[in-house]
Amino acid sequence: MMKLPRRPLSLLFSASFSTVPPVPSPSLTFLQSVLNQIKHLSTNPKHYPSLTTLDSLLTNTHMLNPATSLIIIDYLTKINKLSRAKTLISHLNSSGTVSQPFLYSLLFNFLLKDSPINQIESLWADICGSVKRLNFSFSDYVILVCKFGELSEVKDVYDRIFMDGGSCCLDRQSYVALSAALCSLNEGFLAKNVVNEMYDKGMVADLALRKLVKNGFVVDICVYGSWIHGLCKSGKYREADKLFRKLLKRGSVKKFGEEKKELKEGRRAIFQLNCEGVVPELMAYECYFRALCNAMKLDDAEVLLKKMMSGRALPEICVYGSFIKALFRSGRDEDAMKFFKAQRKKGLVRVDEIVTYVIMGLCENGKSDDALRLFDEILTVNGFVNGSYVCNIILGSYWKHDGVSKAELFFERWRLNEGRYGKLDVTSYTIMFNGYCSGNDVRKAVMVFEEMLKRKMAVNGALYERVIRLLCDRGRANEAFRYLNDMIENGHLVFCKRWRTLFQSVFSIKGHRVLIGC
Repeated sequence: MMKLPRRPLSLLFSASFSTVPPVPSPSLTFLQSVLNQIKHLSTNPKHYPSLTTLDSLLTNTHMLNPATSLIIIDYLTKINKLSRAKTLISHLNSSGTVSQPFLYSLLFNFLLKDSPINQIESLWADICGSVKRLNFSFSDYVILVCKFGELSEVKDVYDRIFMDGGSCCLDRQSYVALSAALCSLNEGFLAKNVVNEMYDKGMVADLALRKLVKNGFVVDICVYGSWIHGLCKSGKYREADKLFRKLLKRGSVKKFGEEKKELKEGRRAIFQLNCEGVVPELMAYECYFRALCNAMKLDDAEVLLKKMMSGRALPEICVYGSFIKALFRSGRDEDAMKFFKAQRKKGLVRVDEIVTYVIMGLCENGKSDDALRLFDEILTVNGFVNGSYVCNIILGSYWKHDGVSKAELFFERWRLNEGRYGKLDVTSYTIMFNGYCSGNDVRKAVMVFEEMLKRKMAVNGALYERVIRLLCDRGRANEAFRYLNDMIENGHLVFCKRWRTLFQSVFSIKGHRVLIGC
């Protein structure tokens, strides 16, 4: 166990890594030259030599990758050189290296940040050229911001819509998305304004939910389960037990559409509903059992489990898992192991499924070696449906509780046994990457990141941002800038406002001069 010979970490990854000389890359040198001219123009906007030099530099389109272009566009808009900024946006649009939502956000947040929507739409149509290529509009932008944006971005959209008295006209879907996004961000007053705007424009709100409530819909196990969970969580165990026993009654089931009595005040509505026989008995047991486990009422849960298992139908695997997790979280590791061994001996449930909960509990309590021994034992006898998932749990535990050495050793062992343990996936590499980042080991972190890119794994924006910050902290701006450009081209930055926040926080900025540390 864990006695494999140590190998240099460089042998773990096939990606080559070389130290970048402390010399600015051509892209950064070009960028610095452009920003120097912009700095001169910020104090003297009509300085002819600076304008001539700037225009000459901007003709070098081969140097204008997305990263350099965005920085230049940002600074051009700050000194009100909007026509030049528009030319660069047109160039980005023609190159196809940046998504249309991102380009649209450049108009919205940079070029025309204080202008009405109709002006943005007009400029956007001009940039896109023909009407056939104009397949993205402000309504589309609103939906994307509501789906992926942060509070400040959603509120920016709201403010722009109501800037000129609500003359902007969106489609119904965009209004609905905006009101829903504002509600989810606890901006109910603003959401109400959006709904009022819909009524003012003659858009009929969807009243389907109200009609269902009025006509009476069948309350299912999801609703009753949520009530039982909430009652247990708030310590109202007598009421939870009362509702559970009511669900067990096998009375006549009230059919949909039958006349119902009026719900009285002063008594919980849930207890006035006719729920006898509404849900299967086993489901009632399971939802009550999981609620007791989550509330750490383990003695009551154990009694209920024994009663449940005495029936003819077997509980779902999640019931066993809930009990095992609760035992581990209460520090009863030995009881959890005894319960697992007893169920394994009975053979009524899949061993690989129930043991996953045991391994998770051991890992949470810092017993990574015990978890690995159990994994190897079950793997040899029974096998695993999803070994990769379990190995990722163990790998994360080694990083959290045992440090880099054991994590590296287990990762290497996994690489040598992929056919048996399961394939290394994006989660595996992400765990290693985050571990090295937390330890400020930039060399190994970049090696792992490059390996992920080489394997064409789905690297997300958070990983790009972390490697960029790590490199900038070490003064390696050339590499950070390259990853920033890749991040933009691969669509990991949806809106330019977030790009600006990232850029300003990781690259040292002073006035109009980017200080390139190498």
